[in-house]
Amino acid sequence: MENNQLKFTKTRFFIILSLLIIGFALCFELSYIFYKTNFLDTYAPSFCTVSQMIDCDGVAKTSYAMSLGVPNALWGIILYSVMLMLLFVDRIQAKFKNTIFDVFKNPSCYIASLGLLSFAISMVLAFISIHVIHKICYLCFCTYFIDLFIAFAAKGKGFFINDIKTTVLDFIDGAKNHFILFIVVLVAFVSTLVYLDKSLVLSPKLKKERTNKEFRAKKNKYAIKGNILGSEDANVVVTVYSDFNCPFCKVVNIMLHKAAKETDIYVNEINFPLDAACNTTIGRTLGGHETSCLLARYALAAKKQGKFWGAANIFYYNSFNSENEIIEKIKKAHLNINIDQLKSDAYSPEINSQLQNEIEKTRNDGIEGTPTIVINGVSYQGVMPYDEFIQKIELARKREMN
Repeated sequence: MENNQLKFTKTRFFIILSLLIIGFALCFELSYIFYKTNFLDTYAPSFCTVSQMIDCDGVAKTSYAMSLGVPNALWGIILYSVMLMLLFVDRIQAKFKNTIFDVFKNPSCYIASLGLLSFAISMVLAFISIHVIHKICYLCFCTYFIDLFIAFAAKGKGFFINDIKTTVLDFIDGAKNHFILFIVVLVAFVSTLVYLDKSLVLSPKLKKERTNKEFRAKKNKYAIKGNILGSEDANVVVTVYSDFNCPFCKVVNIMLHKAAKETDIYVNEINFPLDAACNTTIGRTLGGHETSCLLARYALAAKKQGKFWGAANIFYYNSFNSENEIIEKIKKAHLNINIDQLKSDAYSPEINSQLQNEIEKTRNDGIEGTPTIVINGVSYQGVMPYDEFIQKIELARKREMN
């Protein structure tokens, strides 16, 4: 038996094979847990979800359950599949001579190196699980130690140094001898990972969370400054009844701006401040809405100078305790607004009448809360996921065309 191609004894072979079978079983179960927690709306708790800390389902629902767009359980299946192939590679080489399989000269070294590398990565995941997520998936921890046991079962003499060195040198040698194939496979592999990481097709719930996170930002990256959001000629009109101090309205505001860039709509905002200072229909001012009437007046005053959305995007993503703070924020935003005219208009009979008309229109339309979105006459209360919002816009467009 050659030193540079250490073959497995029967004992080592069956130990590694047994560990791989256990690893496969654990990863398939973890894949099922990941599937049901990320693809199903309702599901029965897993047997390994027993407490707030020992919670396999809870771990599977976090973004840490995936790496580069691929569920960690699927990475485990891929890892064990490669190891299984390496375990039987001598038999494969005997059957398929003078093929690409001939590059695998020292399979035991590769298995030892892969096991050690995966265990090192596993320790990072274990740290995240304990100190970041504060939940433990004990099935995951079992796979971590299986990786370590496989590494020790496959390793040669010394503490993995020769195994790692041999693996690296063989990898370089194989890449040189099959350079074109290596580049093609590398490009395909990296491209696939980039696609999976960006699209999150393997985790629709995480995709929705990532998408929704964009709309919980403290600033609207799609913000415009003028009065017209979207296209005035659009056959879909989205009317939003809103309050500048409404926490959900600021989420909808970003969605509206993004949708106006991505599809053909016209956005019309109606002020419905939940502040009894101007809105007598609500009885009393709701907590946190004490400046809502003032902000609505200034937004309408900014509209007279062609800067409604510029002011609106300032008001949504800042908190104000006084009128002076409103003025200072507008000055710092460099909206090219005449401040003296703005202050005068905010208290003018014209703006007061316009605000009261919007409040009255809201009540006449049967709207009682913010945000309320009306798409071509069809009303929706509250915040909806962005993809659902776009679907409703396209549905309204189809109705209009028919």
